[in-house]
Amino acid sequence: MTTRFQRAGRTLSLLGPLRWLRLSGDRHPLYGYQQVSFLGWRFEEPDAEKLRIVERAVRTTPTREKWVIDTSQRNWVLVPTRLLGEGENPVASPGFDERVSLAMRDQDFCVRALLDLDAILNTLRGLAAPREDPEDGPARRGGASSP
Repeated sequence: MTTRFQRAGRTLSLLGPLRWLRLSGDRHPLYGYQQVSFLGWRFEEPDAEKLRIVERAVRTTPTREKWVIDTSQRNWVLVPTRLLGEGENPVASPGFDERVSLAMRDQDFCVRALLDLDAILNTLRGLAAPREDPEDGPARRGGASSP
C-alpha cells in the first residue's frame, strides 16, 4: 500500500466511510515506468453532497489535463478524459484497458496526470476537512486566550 493510496483513502474518508478504493498512478513495481492515474472508490453511503464536494474539487483545481468524475455505476471514478470511451458509460466502455495501455506509452501524460491527481486530492482535503468554528476556539476549550 503506497503513501498516495493511504492519502487518497484518508482524504475521501473525510466525506464518509469507504467500502472500496482503487488508485492507479504510481510507478510500476517491477519495471519502474509511471502508470496512468485514476481513482475509483465507493462510499458506504453515497449522496449528492459528497458528489458536489468532489466535483467542486475537480472543477476548482488547476490541472494540466481535463478530468471527469463518473458516478454512473456504484463505484465512482475520477479519470482524465483522455481515457474515456463512447456511449452511456464512457469509463467502463469497451476498450478502457486498451486506452489505458496506449496512454501509458505517453510518460509525459502519466506524470501530468499524477501531478493533477495529487493537486485534486489536496483541494478535496481542504474542502472536506472539518472546519473549526470561531466560537469554539482555544479559549473556549480551556486553551490560551488573547489579552
